Formats: sequence, structure tokens, C-alpha cells
Amino acid sequence: MKPVRILIADDHEVVRRGVRGVIEAVDGWVVCGEASTGSAAVAQAVALRPDLVVIDIGMRELNGLEATRRFLRLVPTSILVLTMHDSDQVISDILAAGARGCVLKSDSNRTLVQAIDAVLRKKQFLSPKVDAIAGHGPPPVPAADRHRRPDRLTARERQVLQLLTEGNGNKEIAALLGISVKTAETHRARVMAKLKLHSIGELVRYAIRNHIIEA
Repeated sequence: MKPVRILIADDHEVVRRGVRGVIEAVDGWVVCGEASTGSAAVAQAVALRPDLVVIDIGMRELNGLEATRRFLRLVPTSILVLTMHDSDQVISDILAAGARGCVLKSDSNRTLVQAIDAVLRKKQFLSPKVDAIAGHGPPPVPAADRHRRPDRLTARERQVLQLLTEGNGNKEIAALLGISVKTAETHRARVMAKLKLHSIGELVRYAIRNHIIEA
């Protein structure tokens, strides 16, 4: 029987090693690749076409939410998100992005195999605490961000926002995305205008509140 091929994406090597150990202990499951950034995860998914991607939400360059949206546009795969965050906003965003499963890292030793098995069978899996949170419905949008939702930005603008708040300047963003510095500057200006923010400090606070980056 053909093995189930799984891609692991997490920016911590120790986490990737632990997840790999759990996966490879199951007959018929193999880890076909690992990635430490969101953009690398998308590139590997396109190249390797895994049956399942296990991804952390707090990835550099491209967070797990944005990476999930891209996986589902580019590759016929299923997504299981691992996260340390248990807020209702994070859970709502993960499910809205199209992930089929969500497991808290604190529960992963107990539920990861069960979660992967369910997602591979095209069923939704939420670890118990996540399920309880999801049952409450989407949370209200904070007043400060009511007119500044990330979904007002294009996919490229969301990536530029993340790179800006990770400390990259226009030249670094241009190099990372393979665009000109002038184009990077244009994206930056559009992000600031759409979100009605006026400094990198404001962008960072916004990105933390909306779980685009981790504090």
C-alpha cells in the first residue's frame, strides 16, 4: 500500500523532531519533508505534494494562516494546524483559513495521531479545548481593529505586513519576495493606508493583536 506522505512545518527544530517521531512510529506514515518558515513550507508542498501538512501557526516569513490559504489554492492536500494559542480569535481564524484540524501543542502528545488519522480521512478534528472554543462561534472584533481587518489586504500585502513586523526593511522584503524595492515600497504604503496605521510600532501592535506574528 502506498505510504501516507506528511510535511512538517514548524520554526522550532525540537518540535519538528518530536512530531516526526510520533508520525514515523505509525506504520504506513512517512515524513516527506520539513520546513522552518511558512514560505519554505509552501514551496515544499508544491514540490512534494504531500497528503497532509502539519503546520505551526507562528511561522516566520509567512504565518500558518496565510500558508494554509496558499496550500489550499496550490496543492490537493489537507491541513492540520498545531498552535500554542487557545484564544477564540485564533481558533476562528484557523478554521476560516480552511484547516481541517487544529491541535493545541499542549495536547499533541495525546491527540496528534488521532488528529492526523481523522484529517487523512477528510474529517474535522479539534482537540477538546479547541472544540469547546469553536462551539462558541466567532468572537467579536476588537473595537480598535474593527475597520482594520487583515482580510482587507491582498495575499501579497499580508505577507509584506508580516515581513515588516518581523523587522525587515524594503530592501530585505524585495529580496525575500523577488520584487523590486520600489514595488516593496508601494506594498508597504498600501498596507499602512488600508489599515490606517502610521508607524512600524503601530503595525507591530496590530500584527500581535491579530496573531499575524507572535509577541
